Amino acid sequence: MDKNLEEWYELHKFHFYSGSYETKDLAEFIGVSERTIQRWLKDKTKPNDKQLAKIRKYLEKQESPKEAI
Repeated sequence: MDKNLEEWYELHKFHFYSGSYETKDLAEFIGVSERTIQRWLKDKTKPNDKQLAKIRKYLEKQESPKEAI
């Protein structure tokens, strides 16, 4: 597993298991199927650089504090 994918995988585990997002939400954001993400997680295929950038953007959005209402 390459470094970028490994980094994403660790972030995915943290955010997924902490309940901050669901795989379907991430898949929709980056324009792939949930099955595609499952293949990435099983190291059967890999996201391209553009997809990795979208994943980072999505995760950063999840990490940013929510604005007070």
